[in-house]
Amino acid sequence: MKQVYVEINGNVTSSGETDSMSYSTEGRFYKKSGKFYINYPEGELLGREQCSTTLKVTPDGVVTMLRSGETNTRMVFEKGQCHMSCYETPFGNLTVSVTANDVKIDMGENGGRLDLDYNLTINSTSHSRNRLSINVRP
Repeated sequence: MKQVYVEINGNVTSSGETDSMSYSTEGRFYKKSGKFYINYPEGELLGREQCSTTLKVTPDGVVTMLRSGETNTRMVFEKGQCHMSCYETPFGNLTVSVTANDVKIDMGENGGRLDLDYNLTINSTSHSRNRLSINVRP
């Protein structure tokens, strides 16, 4: 397990308007059974200071995000596929569907980069198009 620097840049487009965000934090990175894992704390900047996120990256191009703490969810990003999950918040549960338009992975033993482009549907209503770029480095 390695201590790493995790940088997240994202764009969310909803109702024709785009919001951008950037977030940097320290995290952990490791490889287990051929899969890469990235773990980092969410922060006050993201409004989830009591949460931790783990990304599991498989060799076949599937990224699974596990978030635990104040909010809990398991979201799967697989190009061309729609995956549903429950998003648990202090205010109630939401049904979330993630349809990945593109998943790009460039990971190695010392870190790398993930690019996720996906549509998000919440409680059967189209919500947003999201683009995330996650860089992991020593």
